[in-house]
Amino acid sequence: MTRILYSPGVAKRSNFSIIILVAVLLYGIWELWHAATVGSDQLALIFGVLFIGGAIYGLRTTLAETRDLVTAFDADMASGKAAMTLWRPFRAKRIDTTLDQITGWRLWVETGSRGQRAYFLLVREPTHQRTLRLELTRGMTIPDDLRQLAPEAIEDFERETGVASD
Repeated sequence: MTRILYSPGVAKRSNFSIIILVAVLLYGIWELWHAATVGSDQLALIFGVLFIGGAIYGLRTTLAETRDLVTAFDADMASGKAAMTLWRPFRAKRIDTTLDQITGWRLWVETGSRGQRAYFLLVREPTHQRTLRLELTRGMTIPDDLRQLAPEAIEDFERETGVASD
């Protein structure tokens, strides 16, 4: 199989976020314990609740936003076999499939703060319940195999990033 798309930064960023959020959660628990054992330390109680609440919110958000993000996409165009690797905390989930099972290729542009844009190819694969997202970055070289699999979505990406003209 040939590696068509690889996004190692996704796993690194997500794992680093999880580590930080677990540290914040533990600090919040320590603050609550401190408030309970010292006596009437209202500030420690407030900080404990805020840190725990923020950590839980951050963990849920991180897990929800990255659970369907493909970190590696491998395909063998000759045999029609494909494999997609999804991020999971400190491990990976691999979906072995065939190219004809991967359908619905389309571009999704996510606008963030200050007008920053993130580009994703959205696809469906029948063994995975939700839509899978493959991250594209501005200026990346698009492999010919990916261009062959999703020609319209790649054209949309190039048009959005200013690489191709109408």
